[in-house]
Amino acid sequence: MEACGRDGPERVRDAAERRRLRTLWSRRSRENGWDPPDDWWTPVVDQICEAAAGGDDLAPGCFRFGQARARSGVGIGAAMADLASLGEVLGWNGVPMPLLRALAEGWVDGGRSPDDCQDPLTGLATASYLHTRIGELYRGAEAGAGAAGRHRLVVVALEQRADPWRRTAQLIVLGHELSRSFSAGESLALLSRTRLAVLAPGGPELAEHARHLRENLCREHGAELWTVPLPETEREARALLDDIGRPLST
Repeated sequence: MEACGRDGPERVRDAAERRRLRTLWSRRSRENGWDPPDDWWTPVVDQICEAAAGGDDLAPGCFRFGQARARSGVGIGAAMADLASLGEVLGWNGVPMPLLRALAEGWVDGGRSPDDCQDPLTGLATASYLHTRIGELYRGAEAGAGAAGRHRLVVVALEQRADPWRRTAQLIVLGHELSRSFSAGESLALLSRTRLAVLAPGGPELAEHARHLRENLCREHGAELWTVPLPETEREARALLDDIGRPLST
């Protein structure tokens, strides 16, 4: 009976090539600034090297690699730089986009927790967090009176037909700039991959602030900005948040 799969000598060659790639990748990552040096290896490294040695699809391994890096506390930038080090070893002219996408998706998945109120890719608070904050405003208020009635939502919307990678980069930049701009206790959250919202006290100062952001920051990034008063009831406010975060039909 013939043996299935690769024969013994071929398996030995693949194993040797896997070890060679792992050594070269580790060395190149350290040369490119990986720190601490002893914290580089993870089991999925061997899986990626095995796939590369055998000419197999690297995307599944890149997804698991992103998960592993996120779970060990490595940032998305460092994880991408690490994968780029492998690309240098393999002679790539840049990491192919499908592999970068798989890495990023794995990193987001690895950093996700049901108890976490922060989006791992952008660092922004989640929609669930904003729901909680709005519920706190309505607590003890009747028919929109009190704190809820004195607040507005500042909504920032990106073009949903834009390239997903470009849009994610814009979200990260906008989130950072809005966090700097609203630094007096306002709540900023990511409602969807195209919408952000800030819960802020209303009034003339907010109107002027929103105008300035619209004419400068948002214009620079091709985003739209408007403000919305909170409805009279908490239930209506929660429905409003859901509507704002819901993707537009195309």
